[in-house]
Amino acid sequence: MTHLIMLSRQSLHARIVTVTALVAAVAVVASTAAIYLVTERSLHMQTNDRLARTADAVIGTASYGGPPWVFSPAVSSKVAVVTPNNQIVTAVGAWGEPFDDPQDITSWLADADLSAGPATTVLDGYQLLAKQSPGSGVVVAAEAMAPTASLLRKLLVALTVLGGIVTACAILAGSAVARTGLRPVRRLTAGMQRVARTDLLDPVPVVGHDELAQLSERYNTMLASLGNSRERQRALVADAGDELLTPLTALRTNLELLVSASEPNGPELGDTERENLSRDVVTQIEDVSRTVAELVDRARIQEGIAHPDETAQDKD
Repeated sequence: MTHLIMLSRQSLHARIVTVTALVAAVAVVASTAAIYLVTERSLHMQTNDRLARTADAVIGTASYGGPPWVFSPAVSSKVAVVTPNNQIVTAVGAWGEPFDDPQDITSWLADADLSAGPATTVLDGYQLLAKQSPGSGVVVAAEAMAPTASLLRKLLVALTVLGGIVTACAILAGSAVARTGLRPVRRLTAGMQRVARTDLLDPVPVVGHDELAQLSERYNTMLASLGNSRERQRALVADAGDELLTPLTALRTNLELLVSASEPNGPELGDTERENLSRDVVTQIEDVSRTVAELVDRARIQEGIAHPDETAQDKD
């Protein structure tokens, strides 16, 4: 959960690189494990095949005229024959591990069911295969596991190094893809910052036809709509100024005349003139009110034209 929170706080570029690295690492680990296990099993089966061939060769060439039984072992294997009375007879140079402890060999053979086929086990760092001889006794072939273990270690080191290289390449590729893919987002962000800083509604360049390009087109459409709305507002303000200037000027003149007439040293106005001025003031106020109402209605109509969907929702 903590890792998810930390990942959500990173930038989108960093998140893409991180996810790419994680996916590559998981793929490398899975591939390394699969290759290692398959190779290990293959080497184990190859060793068993060699031991089986060695045991067959010993069974085919052995002379059972009596001890010491004579046979020629394979170069890479140690071979011994376990007699029915549990004595171990080895080939020349085969004595030692794993045949130096007869009890381990005889105990293993006692538990093995050789009638169903050859039996295998691992003993003292050797892989053993036992096969029942048609005459008497059991042929046991052994091969040291050290060369196989050394080969597997080298394979594991090679796979680890290769996996590290592949992961590093994946990180670089993810960074390049993120940098290239997020370039339209950076252009869009820069355009937004420019609008906020300069108040200029300049469109951003649109490259391609993907989702980010469509987002840039929507942003440019929004800027164009905002620019049109701004122009309509300016035109509305200019019209309001032109339409209200004349009645407000006349109203101000009449009001100033009425105020000055009420002062001690002001001009004298007859009742008829005062009544006409008062009537003109009321008429001019009504004209101003009507003009303001018309301007408000015009502004609402323009707003409805600019945002027809929102207007329809308001009516619903």
